[in-house]
This record gives sequence, structure tokens and C-alpha cells, in this order.
Amino acid sequence: MQKILVLDDEVRIVEILERFLTRMGYQVLTAYDGEKALEILKSQEKVDLLVLDIRMPKLTGIDVLQELKKTGIKLPIIILSGSLELHKYIDEIKSLGFSEESLMYKPVDLFALLDKIKNALAQTAEDNTTKL
Repeated sequence: MQKILVLDDEVRIVEILERFLTRMGYQVLTAYDGEKALEILKSQEKVDLLVLDIRMPKLTGIDVLQELKKTGIKLPIIILSGSLELHKYIDEIKSLGFSEESLMYKPVDLFALLDKIKNALAQTAEDNTTKL
């Protein structure tokens, strides 16, 4: 079973995503701040995909992306934002190796998110097969 980590400081959003993704057949881990998410990602527990919010207290989504790049942790990431100022982050997101296709605006259409998750996981599987 593929494992998805959902990171958002809004409890209600995490609960909705956890319930929906669990029903869709994924194992879901949750974190409400960047520090906890990084702790999970740096542990021995394998995570197949990260869904993260950009604007959070303490460590922002950008901070999490920077730390993942610095530590060499690679996994597909879908970036969520309810910010009307997301355009301010796009250049920084691109500089970290992510495209605008990684972005989704809140409120998120759950089935559009599911499609993005399936595509990202399929692409990762395809890339891993190609490397063999």
C-alpha cells in the first residue's frame, strides 16, 4: 500500500484529506507542522508522496522543500495553497526543482488531487523502472 504524508497546519484540511485518501486505498500519515513532517521523512519510514501546504507557522512549505533538497530526500510532492499570493512563491518553487504542475489551489477538488497523486506516483514508478 502506498504511503502519503499530508502536511498542513489546518486540522480540518488534514482530516478531510486523510479520510478521502484512506478511502481511495492509500495509507496516510499526517503532520500539522514542517518540523514533524521532516521528522517523519527523515525516519526509516518510507513515504511515497508528500502533500504540503505552503503557508504555515514556524517552517513554511518552502522551508520544508529546501530542507528536503539539502538532505537529498527525493519524493513526489504536491503543493497546496490557499494563498492569493501564491505567485510570489512560484519562482522559488521552480528554483527548488518543482513545476507549476505540482501546485494546487485550495479549496482543492479532491478528485483532481487524486488524479495528480496517481500521475505523480505512476511517473515515479516509471522513472524507477527506467533506472533498472
